[in-house]
Amino acid sequence: MQRSSEAEILDRPGVPEDLVKRAYRDLTRIHRLLGDTAAIISALRRDPRPVHRVLDVGCGRGGVLADIQRALGVEAVGIDLMQASTPGAPFPIVQADAVRDALPEADVAYSMYLAHHLTEDDLVALIRNIGRFCRRFILLDLVRHPVPLNLFRLFLAPFVSPIVASDGRVSIRRSYTPAELEYQVRRALGNSGCRFRHSVSPLYIRQIVDISY
Repeated sequence: MQRSSEAEILDRPGVPEDLVKRAYRDLTRIHRLLGDTAAIISALRRDPRPVHRVLDVGCGRGGVLADIQRALGVEAVGIDLMQASTPGAPFPIVQADAVRDALPEADVAYSMYLAHHLTEDDLVALIRNIGRFCRRFILLDLVRHPVPLNLFRLFLAPFVSPIVASDGRVSIRRSYTPAELEYQVRRALGNSGCRFRHSVSPLYIRQIVDISY
């Protein structure tokens, strides 16, 4: 399966706000259902040093970050390229380009379903940029493989909004294979001495790169 460059609907301007809200609610529920949110919480709990402040890179409307803040009682801040604020959110959401801009400092940053939106060069730049402001980065993303694509089509797409059903299929086709992602991480870290662990879940549901700068 070749990597796709097709644009996702939520990345396009002009999507009606009510449809955007529903899509992000669906995505938050999907992350809970698939165990993505639990995987980030577990990784944060295993940190050998105290975690006081967490940064969600590409947080969208902040649904996952809200779950993490409730579970861990940490200070939370989100950044997103398109969404500057969410009324009623219990934390600030800053509009910023995580690839290039200065970021809020935090103990740990994580991103969920962001890497597949980036080119190889931008992914490398993202990893390097986050290391300037955080001591650890947990990158969770999809895997480009027929198994998760077919599972999504059969078991999730029929029960979510049309936008999420469409974008979910595109997201998997845009994602990196494990070998491709690991190569880009090694390229980003180079000879810096930074360490990382890379794991892939059963059935290729997700892959996680855990970087210590």
